[in-house]
Amino acid sequence: MKAIRKLLVKLLGIKGYLQLISSIYLKMISLGFFKKKYAELHFIQNVIKPNDVVIDIGANLGYYSYFMAKSIQENGKLLAIEPIPLFADVWKKNMRKYQANKNIKLFNVALGSKAQTAVKMSIPIVNGIVRHGLTKVDNHNVDQAALSFDVPMMVGDELLASEKVDQINYIKCDVEGYEQFVMPSLKNHIENYKPLIQIELNGKENREAVVKLLLSLDYQIHILDFNKLKGIEPEEIHTFNQDFYFIHPSKKEAYSKLTV
Repeated sequence: MKAIRKLLVKLLGIKGYLQLISSIYLKMISLGFFKKKYAELHFIQNVIKPNDVVIDIGANLGYYSYFMAKSIQENGKLLAIEPIPLFADVWKKNMRKYQANKNIKLFNVALGSKAQTAVKMSIPIVNGIVRHGLTKVDNHNVDQAALSFDVPMMVGDELLASEKVDQINYIKCDVEGYEQFVMPSLKNHIENYKPLIQIELNGKENREAVVKLLLSLDYQIHILDFNKLKGIEPEEIHTFNQDFYFIHPSKKEAYSKLTV
């Protein structure tokens, strides 16, 4: 498989390769494949409703954005955040089906604790394979990178305020260990609208910082267990290696059919 990937990159270039594999992936998920392996992608189609306002942070090639857009329909709103220009280009191609919906927007910026004109982001090489899913803020260029980019950074609350967001139902966040800086930048909007939050949390320090923040806002922690959200205790956060789902008690009734 590695040899095939390398050959495809050589033949198609990185952008062509990413476009090919992402379009195949989206088609397979749309047809109902990989329900166990990629349970989170199938699950959001049960959670997100027409007219919802959703945010996809770390939108990458558009895997979540595609199904979010499908679920919110024409009157919902999707704000996607993807700082890497290469990925943003592929995202746009994968989202062509929804290009007529003016409520779907892509922001080619990173989110963080302060506005900056440029932060460095890198795409690492792992065992000779370009790992687009492991892209991260890498100001010190610690990792050997296939590609690196200088991208602008915005404070999350400021970006959402500029869009006059007055409702948020769902936030998905996957930024490879930078969540501890992204989530505080959204604190005002999270506190005001109490969305359901799906978040990948790599690293002990990162995980503990985000959990501490969301617990301070009275959120409760859940994991996806056989297509249902199962509550866990804060001391269990290092037990699981999967996305976490945070639900505010005031919104729990809305998700009662999806929880155990």
